[in-house]
Amino acid sequence: MSIAKPQLRGLLQNQIKKNLLISGVFVTVVMVAVQVFRNEPKKRDYAEFYKNYDPEAVFQRMVAGGYMQCVEKRD
Repeated sequence: MSIAKPQLRGLLQNQIKKNLLISGVFVTVVMVAVQVFRNEPKKRDYAEFYKNYDPEAVFQRMVAGGYMQCVEKRD
């Protein structure tokens, strides 16, 4: 019964390959999660907001509030 010899050649290369594979899988999983749980809901919320958005009404509210210096305030 003898002890197995330690790997002396190629140890670093094998460890690098293993680490690259693990990090590649991890990055892929994280990017899919970000896309599904952050980007898609954000896109959906923006689409819903701009579906009902009236820029003219917002402009008139800003003019009435005195926020627009280039336009005289209307009563």
